[in-house]
Amino acid sequence: MSVRAEIEAVINRWNGGLDGGDIEQMVSTCHPDTVTVNERQPVTVGTQAIRDKYNPRIAAADITSGFDIETLAEFGDTVVVVGRFCGTMKMRNTGDIRSPEGRLTLVYQRDDDGAWKMILDMDNNGPE
Repeated sequence: MSVRAEIEAVINRWNGGLDGGDIEQMVSTCHPDTVTVNERQPVTVGTQAIRDKYNPRIAAADITSGFDIETLAEFGDTVVVVGRFCGTMKMRNTGDIRSPEGRLTLVYQRDDDGAWKMILDMDNNGPE
């Protein structure tokens, strides 16, 4: 399997967990000390921060998500991925539909078992 296919599989595992409400599936794709830098939010470190951020979202909405890779650059056991995310969130309490989208940089590193783990998640929801 190519590195690109491996990374796509990890991203799809994350998105499948998000869409299916399985936070542990999402966290399984992350390094224990993953860094998250999201717009208008404080920088967080670690998988517990991922749980703290996404559990309320999962509880509040039915989510569908997607990600299109624009660029993938390999640096040995580290990969930088830049792309566009999109999705829908149907709010359970109101029925309102939100459509988050933007650009995203993800950095993955192979762990000792050869699995790709996310070490950085940085988004930009502003103008292109």
